[in-house]
Amino acid sequence: MTVERPRATTGSRPFSTAVLATTSIALAVSFSRVFEYWDYLTPLVGVAVLAHLIAFQMRQRRIPVSASILLQAVFVYVINAWMHVHETLWYGIPLGRTWAEISTRIGDSAALLGDVKPPLEFATGFGLAAGLSVGMAAILADAFAFRAAGRGEALVPSAVVFAVVSIVGEDRHRSLVTTVWLLTAIVAVTHLRRHDSGAVRTSVGQRTRASVAIVATATVVALLAAGVGPRIPGADSEPLIGRDTDPGRMVEPLVDVRGRLGDRSDTVLFTVTADRPSYWKLTSLAEFDGSTWGIAEDELDTAGGRLGGGFDAGSSWMVTQTFTIENLRGNMAPAAYEASELRAASRSLYYALESGTLLVNGDELGTSDSYTIVSAVSDPAAPLLDFVTSLTPPSTKYLEIPDNEEMNALGDLARDIVDGADSGYRAAIVLQNYFRTTFEYSLDVPALGGERAHLDFIERRAGYCEQFASTFAAMARAIGLPARVAIGFTPGVDDGRGTFTVRSQHAHAWPEVWFDGLGWLMFEPTPGRGAPDRGYTGVEPQQDDSPPIPTETTTAPTTTTPNPSSTITPDTVSPTTTPGSTDVDASSSSSDSGPSGSAMILVALVLMALAWPVVVRRIVSRVARRDTTPDVLVLWRRLLAEEGFTSGRDLTPAEIARRLNASAIDQSDDGVDTDIAGRLARAVEELLFAERSPSPEDFDELVERVEHRMASTRPRRHRIARHLSPNVALQFAGRRGTK
Repeated sequence: MTVERPRATTGSRPFSTAVLATTSIALAVSFSRVFEYWDYLTPLVGVAVLAHLIAFQMRQRRIPVSASILLQAVFVYVINAWMHVHETLWYGIPLGRTWAEISTRIGDSAALLGDVKPPLEFATGFGLAAGLSVGMAAILADAFAFRAAGRGEALVPSAVVFAVVSIVGEDRHRSLVTTVWLLTAIVAVTHLRRHDSGAVRTSVGQRTRASVAIVATATVVALLAAGVGPRIPGADSEPLIGRDTDPGRMVEPLVDVRGRLGDRSDTVLFTVTADRPSYWKLTSLAEFDGSTWGIAEDELDTAGGRLGGGFDAGSSWMVTQTFTIENLRGNMAPAAYEASELRAASRSLYYALESGTLLVNGDELGTSDSYTIVSAVSDPAAPLLDFVTSLTPPSTKYLEIPDNEEMNALGDLARDIVDGADSGYRAAIVLQNYFRTTFEYSLDVPALGGERAHLDFIERRAGYCEQFASTFAAMARAIGLPARVAIGFTPGVDDGRGTFTVRSQHAHAWPEVWFDGLGWLMFEPTPGRGAPDRGYTGVEPQQDDSPPIPTETTTAPTTTTPNPSSTITPDTVSPTTTPGSTDVDASSSSSDSGPSGSAMILVALVLMALAWPVVVRRIVSRVARRDTTPDVLVLWRRLLAEEGFTSGRDLTPAEIARRLNASAIDQSDDGVDTDIAGRLARAVEELLFAERSPSPEDFDELVERVEHRMASTRPRRHRIARHLSPNVALQFAGRRGTK
């Protein structure tokens, strides 16, 4: 026997799909609280619209729900891969390296939860995660609305993502995005419910008036909610991502190098007016765990008003620089290394002497922040370096490497490469030239990660600056040279009058080696790169001079007007606050001021898992209210589902009952009525052929006996599955026919 399941009236209506899609588009708009510029909007809206379109096409072609959701998920994955890591695709097909790159980017971003502070850059793992979440929310919304006959439930996926964005996002566009999302949500649910209730059988004028009323009511409710929401106690609290981030806390820039290098836009980060070009350094990373580099916990704690120490006039050249910030963010300010004199600044600056990090006080860098600084750049003669040792670095941490198979292999290779070098300087030069002459620069490679990351880079003989700097520094330490990784920018584009324009493509990483009496000297192992006026490296000045790609849609960050009264000199800089420390490996970060972003994400996922059984029950309840199937047939289908009987198309109820009784175990000792299937089958036949239903007393007895039998024979997997799958729950509730 076959009993058809009620069909949603809106399942094949393009307009209903479009109405539902507006909630996903509104969800995409809400990410304006997370990302810095509006360049995120087109990709996220594209993912949402395409996900709904593919879902509609699969419903039109009657593709089963399980296969449909799987294919849609694959589609969302592919479209996000094409948008973010297209260089890893093979003729448009995502392969293993695509998955590895996506996993690495999302993993790197996840490690920064609790340390980063919105707004974030879209061209990172955060952008990938946003695209995947918007796509999956659209897929599940369509499945709830048109596959599982759920209307309010269709908003659950979007609502969960919207809530997470509200938790982690910053306080901007809050009223706007809340109003837009609530408006679209109310309109979508009202539209779907109205069409389900049969209101579609009305005149055009009635439908038009009803639609206007729906939109007007939704607008009023959304505006009221948006107006009341900001006044709820606690609404002005800081976002949970970055809540534990004090003014001195920073995002480790090493994880951002790859993303910046791939950014070919014409967005200017900062400009420098200088009497000579240089590498503009942000900071240096000393802590090394075998795969990641980070700032030592105690380095930034000592930041204060004193800049760099003395310098050798015979081996250094001075450069005076005036920086004007445009779109660079964070707490670290660029400067040529090593800073020696601060002449003017629009806000207080601090200096971490050991790492050479110039820090801004208070909030992060803002548009129009400016400062003038003098630096002494070391360029000692190569013959002098032949007689300089590297035995007394500031700390033994600059020689530390993990004792593992990969580092041991790198050490063996480094010793073979520098064999015959008669000084530390000559060893560094040989190691530098090994990379420059036998490797290629490429962004089309996986990021460093895993137990063999550096060895894989050596075997591949291609990579980008972060990989060259990291591998050089690790190999230098392995042969006894104190080394670290520096992060910053190459000089930028010179306008011919001494003003250099620096963009994301000029982001760079390079290694530094310690020499007694001279300090830290940079080397350049990356092919195609070279620092100006560093004769001891033997490398000509080089950088990425390719023209930028004009951006069509960008939004300038909030302007911070310089305050002339805050201009400071070296005498006025003092450590009134102690900047916090950071590390690229966020697993060591902790906070006592509130939950971290990763903890909140985990809580959100747990709440979703706990709420899902409630959603499933709501779906079953909603279908049951609309289902007109007689109660006896519903009870019969429940029994067949519990017994696992799925092949009864050509059998009568009596024949099915005999088979169930034949396969049943005699449980009469437990008080189970072993012939309840036969009694229920007779009631079904009387209903079907004589149109006679059992009396209420007889039906109640049947229900009691059936419940008793099902409770004693129900497999554990049935008890779990009925709470997780709407289809299974409908079947075991007797709301789906058994064939």
